[in-house]
Amino acid sequence: MTSEANSNVANAKDAVLSVLRSRSKKARFMTEVAASLRRSNIGKDEMEQALTELQAEGAVIVRDHFCADPHLAGVDLRVAVSLDDAKGPDAQMAALHEIDLVWNKWLGDYLANHRCG
Repeated sequence: MTSEANSNVANAKDAVLSVLRSRSKKARFMTEVAASLRRSNIGKDEMEQALTELQAEGAVIVRDHFCADPHLAGVDLRVAVSLDDAKGPDAQMAALHEIDLVWNKWLGDYLANHRCG
């Protein structure tokens, strides 16, 4: 990888972490993260590379979700969160809990308001 590519990935990693830490709501849908990153001229490929590296480093957790609604086919339902080192050994459990909170709220709202048929 060239030094420019390394720099781009490093910038993308910083941007991903910044987006995930920018609101009090810690977990965010990847569609939200991607939209924020586009404003910083960071594309999908760079975002995915940054996520892969951040997950390998243990800085971020991304969980894929599924909803059997045909209207959601092909929609990115992944939810991501940065780990909070202040939580110590419970950081991963706290992060997964944040992801579950965001997913369960969204799914409840979606199912309450969406009507197939």
